[in-house]
Amino acid sequence: MALQISAALSEAAHRLLSRTGAILLGAFLVLMLGFQAMFNTMVAVVLTDMGYEEVRTALPLVLDLPLAVAGAGITLGILLSAYLSIVAFRTFIAGARDSFPTGAFTRNIPLALVNLAVGGFVYSLLVFVGSLLLLIPGIFAYVVFIFMAPYIVEEDRNFVSALKASYRLTEGERLALFGLILIVVAGAGLVGGVIGFVGGLALSPASSQLLNVVIQVPVSLYVTAVMAVAFQQLRDDEGASPSSPSGVDAPSTTA
Repeated sequence: MALQISAALSEAAHRLLSRTGAILLGAFLVLMLGFQAMFNTMVAVVLTDMGYEEVRTALPLVLDLPLAVAGAGITLGILLSAYLSIVAFRTFIAGARDSFPTGAFTRNIPLALVNLAVGGFVYSLLVFVGSLLLLIPGIFAYVVFIFMAPYIVEEDRNFVSALKASYRLTEGERLALFGLILIVVAGAGLVGGVIGFVGGLALSPASSQLLNVVIQVPVSLYVTAVMAVAFQQLRDDEGASPSSPSGVDAPSTTA
């Protein structure tokens, strides 16, 4: 079975609108509001030190914290966001609606975090360099390596193996996958743009910023679910076992 775009979109919504999806949505929402508070606090402290004290009253969620604490909070928020993304991918790939799959919260988390960080940098670099070469190579790199993260978090691969596996998995499906990405990106942009525009007209700048955070969370989580379902479709179609698909390096078996 080739990539089924409509099925991926509908199944992603089905998995998001579930008990596990609701828990992930709530966790991400709390995290992002906390992250926004730390970020706004850092901005307010810096600008206040520069003499722009009025900025503090214009920003929402500004806390009475020193700059170092706000910076530490931002760093912690980035780590927690990566951790929850691992849990989300594992949950959506497994199609777990009522309870989280075994090991979703604990299996090889440090290994996954390191490989996501390094692999994400390499992936971004490939896309950036490709984009400098008349854009098309950048789009190609973006599509063919898009399943690097699912391979890392689901099969405990290192980022090199995950890049190779993603390249192989997308063979023959790259135009369809590009179409799916266009639909998701356009839809997310439309929802965010319309709500942001309406919020900007009807709400204060502070309230509008909070609204953007609240909207960004479900949209981003839905995109994650779509990529997880597409990954599952193509991997199941390939007929490869989770541990050693043909032609790519076997993932780590570290417990």
